[in-house]
Amino acid sequence: MTRVPLRKGWCPSLHAPMQTHDGWLVRVTPDLEGLTSAHLSFLARKAAEEGNGRITLTMRGNLQLRGLGERAARDFAAEASDIGLGLANPEQESRRRLIFMSPLAGRDPACASDTLALAREIQTALTSPLRNWQPPEKFGIAIDGGGLIPAGALRADFMLRHDEGIWRIHHGSQVYTPGRSKLVALLLDLLTRGASSGAERALHKAPAFSGTLPLLAGAFLPGCFGVTAVLGEIKATTCAGLADAGGYVRVTPWRGLVLERPVEAPDLMTDPQDIRRLLVACPGEGGCHQALSRTRQHALFLAPVLAGRSLHVSGCAKGCASHGKSDVTLVAREAGYDLIWQGSTADMPVETGLDVKDVRMRLRRVQQAGETGRKKAAHDRGEL
Repeated sequence: MTRVPLRKGWCPSLHAPMQTHDGWLVRVTPDLEGLTSAHLSFLARKAAEEGNGRITLTMRGNLQLRGLGERAARDFAAEASDIGLGLANPEQESRRRLIFMSPLAGRDPACASDTLALAREIQTALTSPLRNWQPPEKFGIAIDGGGLIPAGALRADFMLRHDEGIWRIHHGSQVYTPGRSKLVALLLDLLTRGASSGAERALHKAPAFSGTLPLLAGAFLPGCFGVTAVLGEIKATTCAGLADAGGYVRVTPWRGLVLERPVEAPDLMTDPQDIRRLLVACPGEGGCHQALSRTRQHALFLAPVLAGRSLHVSGCAKGCASHGKSDVTLVAREAGYDLIWQGSTADMPVETGLDVKDVRMRLRRVQQAGETGRKKAAHDRGEL
């Protein structure tokens, strides 16, 4: 009998930890400005002493600690809010974490200068004790100031986009241009009138980030040093090293970090050509009770033969790590991997029942065929 993956239908948060196969999971939404050294030290200590020693960066710009005991997970929110890493009131925290902002706001001179201030203004209004509006599950509001991160890359149910010097509110097919002084008031009115429901919401209910992303690797702006976490995860020791380096650390929506000064660690990538940038994998066997394979180890095992292709390794059919398409997608089943070319976990596989060595052999053949083809083309051009 084929095991059907269980869809829990809800997301963990600071005040709503979730029990997983390897213990309890807690999720943290950083402040808009970023993580301070105190925040990073706290997370590093908690991960090392009470979790599995690692911290996960999510596609929505959040952080997750796994492997906690139930008591530690239940106490986490109060300790985090005490140091300014979230709000103590669960309802206010649920509204605070709705905001997605251009991750270079306040640092990129080409990003609208009031992007961070606008995000703060909206967040303050949403978290007012007098406001009782509750957002739907997986709801988001994006403040897109453009700049190095291209306008339109942020995606959410409501998008405030700066275009030709003017802020506009985008919601589904509707566009509103109220003027800067009335912008926040109109947004709040739209939210409380229930404009986030029905068909209009479906147009923007999606990932926090889409489209072609700029590669923020190494020094790319004054005071900005970009790194990407290998498979979206860093060790507690790496987090402690970031704390020691000082300065704010911004968490980007594509599992990256923007630092104020360089930090090197084995699980941080700064080279744009690093082949591990092509990898996406869920926690896999040992981290999720629904996973049927060691996804992360297998992704790293296959990296050398990808020949520039992107790879998604999913431990089950849900595809939690990515719902998009990859050049190569592997879906673990009880009989082995399904192999999908140029698709997602929802697409039809070209082969089934493969072990990881079978997959590596097929990728190696494709790699060799590509090398032969390139040599032949070079020969025909007289370059060899």
